[in-house]
Amino acid sequence: MNIDPTLRIPVAHEPSAFPPAGLDRYIARTLRVSACHLPWEVARQIHAEHQAVEGDNTSQSNLAGLRVLELDDFSWRVDVTADNIAAAQALGWHELRRLLRLAQTYQCEALELAADNLALPSVLGLMVFAWP
Repeated sequence: MNIDPTLRIPVAHEPSAFPPAGLDRYIARTLRVSACHLPWEVARQIHAEHQAVEGDNTSQSNLAGLRVLELDDFSWRVDVTADNIAAAQALGWHELRRLLRLAQTYQCEALELAADNLALPSVLGLMVFAWP
């Protein structure tokens, strides 16, 4: 049997190029995209509902139980859950539902929408709306 003398087997005390297999559950995966993927009317409604609940960073939609964390004016974080996907569908917010489903497909824990985030590639078929 020939053994390649240049082959190195990592020693336990050497740092690995990859994190331990179980570490991925501790690292949050977030899909960050432009808030302009939402129509202005939807963005305005999410913002208005958040403003109605002063002092509380988490607002719950009166219509469908959508849980949204407003990070800044017109910048939000939405957890990727079956309840939030269903709430977006019940509200008729198809663009938000599609974004949540995209995040779910890539096993993201959250969707972050902010003006300074990049728009998704047009090949995905998601619109980019002009805001006032």
